[in-house]
Amino acid sequence: TDEPQEVLHMDISLPEIFVLGQLSSNEKPTMSELGRSISMDLSTLTRTVDKLVKKEFVARKRDPEDRRMVRVALTAKGRRIISRFEEARKKHIESILRQMTSPERRDLLHIFKTLHARIYGKAR
Repeated sequence: TDEPQEVLHMDISLPEIFVLGQLSSNEKPTMSELGRSISMDLSTLTRTVDKLVKKEFVARKRDPEDRRMVRVALTAKGRRIISRFEEARKKHIESILRQMTSPERRDLLHIFKTLHARIYGKAR
């Protein structure tokens, strides 16, 4: 199968991908921490996490140190899904880059370097 197309047809929304991606790099955050890290308000995040729990991609767990706090963690199924998504995204980008000419790739690299410099305050 064409992996990028397969991922596009998975029953998963962009906000769900954002949550899964953040959870793959941030071990068991609280809902508030997770919301702040992806700039999502708590009510939207709660609905999104509810859907991911129903799909068995994430689990809510009480913090053993403070039972009032609930943490969110990827399940094994969630780790597999985000891994497949990341791999498909990588292959899709590689495919696009292969279709570009060498001068186009050079121009793109220059644009990315300029963006990086502007974002991180190192203007040329």
